[in-house]
Amino acid sequence: MSFKNKSKPDINWKFIIKTAGLILIFESLFMFLSAAVSRYFREPAMYALLLSAGITFVSGLGITLSTGFGKRTKVIGKKESYLGVALCWMLFALFGALPFYVGGVVPRFTDAFFESTSGITTTGATILTDIESVPKGLLFWRSLTQWLGGMGIIVFSIALLPVLGGEAAQLFDAESSGLTHDKFRPRVTQMAKRLLGIYLFLSLLVILLLWCGPMGLYDAVCHGFATISTGGFSTRQASIACWNSVYLETVIAVFMIVGAINFPLLYFLLKGKFGKFFQDEELRWFLSILLVVSLVAGFGLVYNRGYGFPDSFRSSFFQVISVITTTGFATDDFSAWGSFYLILFLFLMVVCGCAGSTSGGLKTVRAVVLVKNTIYEFKRLLHPRAVIPVRLNGSALSFGIVQRLLAFAFLYISILFVSWGILTLAGMPFVESLGASVTSVGNVGPGFGTIGPYGSFAGISPAAKWYLSFLMITGRLEIFTVLILFTPGFWKK
Repeated sequence: MSFKNKSKPDINWKFIIKTAGLILIFESLFMFLSAAVSRYFREPAMYALLLSAGITFVSGLGITLSTGFGKRTKVIGKKESYLGVALCWMLFALFGALPFYVGGVVPRFTDAFFESTSGITTTGATILTDIESVPKGLLFWRSLTQWLGGMGIIVFSIALLPVLGGEAAQLFDAESSGLTHDKFRPRVTQMAKRLLGIYLFLSLLVILLLWCGPMGLYDAVCHGFATISTGGFSTRQASIACWNSVYLETVIAVFMIVGAINFPLLYFLLKGKFGKFFQDEELRWFLSILLVVSLVAGFGLVYNRGYGFPDSFRSSFFQVISVITTTGFATDDFSAWGSFYLILFLFLMVVCGCAGSTSGGLKTVRAVVLVKNTIYEFKRLLHPRAVIPVRLNGSALSFGIVQRLLAFAFLYISILFVSWGILTLAGMPFVESLGASVTSVGNVGPGFGTIGPYGSFAGISPAAKWYLSFLMITGRLEIFTVLILFTPGFWKK
């Protein structure tokens, strides 16, 4: 008896390529929007933006058309998900560097790619040393990359998946592989539309509130983009400190927290399900950590640094919120406060915001489960026959979820230490290399020392910038999505 080989290709490259092409077309539209902003301000940078948009659009169209107009594919597995997501983010960052490079603002492509990657991953680390001298159209594009990256390219483009065919959930899960709370009941496309609706509403709200203060409309839009996306790019070298406004700091602090909260939870809040929102265990831990560390830092500034009471807590709360939400705005240089504060902020850079939010880092929910599992392990040692599961929001987590979380935490910490060593080998000072590795993997933005809140990554070596760019993308896609591509088993049939 003979059997025909009806097996399908191991990897559906047609789907991956078409998705990448549509993403580039999508990106070019926002470059054209940035060119319009540059035209409004009568800047020569408009031509660089138009040229970059044209190159991106033609490239995306060519890639899309190269796949032909055949029958829509329905084969989308995990391999297509991981490859598609990683490729889309890298291409978005690559073509996103064109406006900076073509416009001459960033003469080296390595620096342009670093700036673009930092934007799309909402990291906020920068190589610019004189931001005010950069044309407004390019600064608008710079902030816009963070706004696009905040919700995720995949969530933004998920409405295109019916055109491509296949399982939308595969891509959504690959883009955000963290531990989640409650999943929406509707289909993924409906979920994406609701998340987008919330994101757009919050973006407009924060822009309006900033505009009502001392900011002009242009600055309000740019900072609104960077706030709700927890990105942190500013139009001023001195960041938010430039305005010295309690009103602006309060509005930005509130919306940084909002951006770091699980977005499905925000959906429940807007639906009037207040109990579901306020009873969420991760949210309570997140707000508790934020409050405790802010108070500790505030009292420390009073007794160790000579700050007055109002100024100390105004500064400590803003800096703590900015770091734990991985936004990176600054009104003070926490890296100059002393070693004790570096330890505090190092802790915040690792833990960070909530799962399902625009923030990066290990995520508070993982830290909560790790702490609980550690405590329960002592009980298991005393009562070896007892079944003591880890519970979150009253529900027991499966052993598989806890195992995966432990593996993620081990891998996360391992990458931090390995990167710390690699960066010191590349010539970075000891403290700066620690800050650079933590801030890049966690998509936080500022590091320590010369790369602190008022510093710049301009002085580090090109090799270190390429490596940090890789870390930013790896951290934004929650590590597994990128690193699994380097395993031999991924490429086997």
